[in-house]
Amino acid sequence: MNTAKVTTEIISKKNKKYDYVLQLGFDKHTETIIQNIKNILKEKNIIDTEKNWRPHITIDLYNCDSEELFIKYVDKIINDIKTFNIELKNLNNFDNKTLYIEPFNKNDLKKIKDLFDSGLNKFRLENRKNKIYKPHITLCTNNEITKAIKISEDMFKPFVGKVAYLWIYNPQVNLIKEYTLNKS
Repeated sequence: MNTAKVTTEIISKKNKKYDYVLQLGFDKHTETIIQNIKNILKEKNIIDTEKNWRPHITIDLYNCDSEELFIKYVDKIINDIKTFNIELKNLNNFDNKTLYIEPFNKNDLKKIKDLFDSGLNKFRLENRKNKIYKPHITLCTNNEITKAIKISEDMFKPFVGKVAYLWIYNPQVNLIKEYTLNKS
């Protein structure tokens, strides 16, 4: 075997941050409302350094060498999760760098997170296991969001959305699998 190729593969595995990200996705109506805000920010020349994800709420990041195995574990958990409404009442930010919509009913999201934490524990990233879960819907991330906050505040109106999907993505933002949640 080519030594350079083996070395490259080892380095690439060491630098890899995660293999999969689990995200809760919204019905089309909710997604459209959120995406419209993101689009207007982009039209107003607000730079977003975040990957080009669909509007979502991240559950967590995971490492697993086998896509098939990871999906098998998710398959065991997914039937316990039903569609649900989510109150989206206000905007907030992390460290003046990430502007997001803050869900009001976080307990529903934390219960779902706990299900996945338990069922996928062996795939969880060690450095995230003690991290406090702060569910949110990112609108943009950059070093100076003051203008983005002002624009978003002018157009954001609180609303009730619907969580309808679970998505598994890889770090390259390729959708690996989409689950349609059972109706509640």
